[in-house]
Amino acid sequence: MKMSITTSVGMFFLLSSLAHAGVVMDMVTKNASGREDDRSTIYAQSKMVRMDEVRGNEIESSMIFLGNEFLYVDHRKKSYMVMDEAMLNEVSAQISDAMKQMEAELARMPPEQRAMVEQMMKGQMGGMMGQKDTPPPAPSVKAVGSGKWLSKTCRKYAVFEGAEKTQELCAAELDDVDGGDEVMAAFRSMAAYITKMTESMPMDVNDGMNPGELMDQIDGFPVLTTDYENGVAVRETSVDSVIEKNLEPGLFAAPDGYRRENPFQQP
Repeated sequence: MKMSITTSVGMFFLLSSLAHAGVVMDMVTKNASGREDDRSTIYAQSKMVRMDEVRGNEIESSMIFLGNEFLYVDHRKKSYMVMDEAMLNEVSAQISDAMKQMEAELARMPPEQRAMVEQMMKGQMGGMMGQKDTPPPAPSVKAVGSGKWLSKTCRKYAVFEGAEKTQELCAAELDDVDGGDEVMAAFRSMAAYITKMTESMPMDVNDGMNPGELMDQIDGFPVLTTDYENGVAVRETSVDSVIEKNLEPGLFAAPDGYRRENPFQQP
């Protein structure tokens, strides 16, 4: 999927408002000039979540969270992949084997050549080589006033990584959004599952901020998210509509007839 990390952060907050009855949430992303760049549709019910990436009138891909695994569905190829602990264990084993082979190759090099190669690899593969870079500063949140979403008032927050502002969020009261906050625990579980998967990797995995790190710092959930790069607003994602309805269980599974792909099999 082509969602940025910052857009995903907004999704975590938005999804934390969904209710057991089932919710369909449409979101729109616009660039700095106000042109619509992207649309996403979110479905949530019974602690399951589906996130669709929409282009025009077609769903290109879906990411589905089922509590103990993710499904990535490519509707263009009519295929899907399962991402769970079994897959992670296989990835970890392959990385460990690659690390051992790399270390063996380095051990056979003359000291000067080895030092040169290690220095070249440090920036890109420091985690694999046992060289840990200085971790980035933890994200922080600062209240910066209030704003408007539709006819509702929302609290504005700025999100910083170090001294750099990366986002500005406007968080509405939970009662102001259809659905309430009954599924907050499900999305905390989703964030915890992602953390568990990345922490068990035999190398450093740094994908930026974990949405779970910010959940407790914001009162309500963002209905409007503005992303910043180098101090300039570059995109805005907002809730376009929310509908409560019972959802068919098939929404949270790969469609019939789709081929399951093995991510480790060469094409």
